[in-house]
Amino acid sequence: MAVVEVRKRPPITTDDNGKETAAAPVVPIAVNDPYMTRAQREALIALRRDHVAEWQTDLEQLPHFNPAYPYDIAHEYDLDWTTDPDYSHDAVTRLELNEDGTVSPEKPKNRFLNVAMLTTLLAALGRRVVLEPRLHFGPEQGVAAGLYTKLRKPSIQVEPDLAVLAPGTVLSDRQIWDTSYDIDVAAGHPVPALVGELLSDSTAARDLGGKRRLYEHLGIAEYVLCDVLGGLLDPEAPDEPPGMVVYRLEDGIYRESRVAGTDPAVFRSDVLGGLVRLLPPRDPVQARQDFRFQWWDESQRRWRDTRTDEEQEREQAEQERVQAEQKRIQAEQERIQAERERTQAEQERTQLAVALLEAHLGSMLPPADLDRITTHWHRHGPPDNVPDRILHVQRAPHAWQSLLRPDEPDHDHGPDHAPPPRGR
Repeated sequence: MAVVEVRKRPPITTDDNGKETAAAPVVPIAVNDPYMTRAQREALIALRRDHVAEWQTDLEQLPHFNPAYPYDIAHEYDLDWTTDPDYSHDAVTRLELNEDGTVSPEKPKNRFLNVAMLTTLLAALGRRVVLEPRLHFGPEQGVAAGLYTKLRKPSIQVEPDLAVLAPGTVLSDRQIWDTSYDIDVAAGHPVPALVGELLSDSTAARDLGGKRRLYEHLGIAEYVLCDVLGGLLDPEAPDEPPGMVVYRLEDGIYRESRVAGTDPAVFRSDVLGGLVRLLPPRDPVQARQDFRFQWWDESQRRWRDTRTDEEQEREQAEQERVQAEQKRIQAEQERIQAERERTQAEQERTQLAVALLEAHLGSMLPPADLDRITTHWHRHGPPDNVPDRILHVQRAPHAWQSLLRPDEPDHDHGPDHAPPPRGR
């Protein structure tokens, strides 16, 4: 755990002439261990407040130092991390403070829902949605919103969790996903049509206060706030379940856009052109991963989001696979049944042919020859023109082998045997 010592006065040193001078105090811009207690952080803030110039000098040594940014003594700025939620740099990771003033080892915001909202909005609106953009504005707008540092410098940038840009915008994958997209309204960039924030213990007051006033002042048409922890949307209702609220700008003021007479969790969004809602988790075990931001698709008459669409596509594909398998099984059953019917018909035909053979040639041919013919018929089936062949053998008993199939190897037409007659 980092230990912060607050010194009442600078240490005394001696110069080359033996004269005592006060050395410049050590005022850390960050500490080796960011997971300090609230008391340690307050002590560090007090140290910086007493030695602002020295702290500012140390800040200027950072490779990512931005002279225009209003650095805040309430936060640490290290080479690769910061606790300032508004400070953005590609090489810097933001660590978020909990409500007790300590850094959480894991970012408490629900990253799963943030990405799910982004993909759903991309599917509904096209490539005009961006993840965690850097929204820049002038100091006068920071003053109007009441967003200040501990040293009363107005903020000049914030970073919403997502933003829907003006119609006609087409972003690349890199712009959408790498959290480095800059929107500079002070430079004349169009303001977003919608911004979204996911509340956490440490950000709820600011998201509901200063940032809400900022988005109103900038003229952002809609502001979506999601509370996946519960009790953050209304400070006077700490037992409220997780939920969402959508604000629409009306006469310069945000007002809730709940739809009268329907589910209180359903809101109207002009940006999406219909109804939206936050669907609570269906599986408590997967609570963080299973929040769903959904929009109502009037053409399909159902609530949609990317995960639900994917699940429906998988279910439809599985249904089609099952139907195809059922058709294959049915076709195989029909083939087997047809084979059975063919076999049965062949057996009945063979039995009829044997009965004709015994009735007409039973007394004329030797039993051994009759047995050979019937065995051959049971094995290979009788010829197609059995009655004609039987009549032929009645007239010429020596031609009894014509009752065998002519394509069988044991059938031999010798010079004394007449060829079998043609079929009818």
